[in-house]
Amino acid sequence: MMTILCVLVLIFFLLLAAMVIIPVFFGAPWHPLSDENIDRIIKFADLQPGETFYDLGSGDGRVLIAATREKCVQGVGVEIDPIKVWLSKYFTITSELTDRVCIYRGNMYDFDVSEADVIYLYVTHQALDRLFPEILDRVKPSVRIICYRFCIRNLEPIKVNKDKNLFLYRVDKGKSVNEYS
Repeated sequence: MMTILCVLVLIFFLLLAAMVIIPVFFGAPWHPLSDENIDRIIKFADLQPGETFYDLGSGDGRVLIAATREKCVQGVGVEIDPIKVWLSKYFTITSELTDRVCIYRGNMYDFDVSEADVIYLYVTHQALDRLFPEILDRVKPSVRIICYRFCIRNLEPIKVNKDKNLFLYRVDKGKSVNEYS
């Protein structure tokens, strides 16, 4: 009996370590946010009812669920780690938001973001460098991009919070008219 318990405890800690360590190699280690930080992110994003909120590298889905619950938006998350996908789907079910939140297991670099009104990212500089500027060709002209802790190199944020850890970017493609139009 004691041997089975020890094996189960060992498996639990190995899974927990895998959830934290393995994503480091994909450019986005998991760091759960406090409820206070999630609220700050949601307020900073200035979400409007009817918008579609994408969370690339959604982890446990708590930011996505909070955005959907508090602001009446549609939520789409993508996460590469199957354990976190399962966990975020569980949180979505318990929050009774399955009609407004979709969580996908996949790679954020290949994910279709063409329907996003707001994209939220909490990934490292290395992951952002790999994602940008290529993703800009796949988004709506009016998309808003929110980054937590890490800014996008070579893009100027239009808004930064007072703690300098939330960055808002607007793409606004197609707004300017050249001399040939």
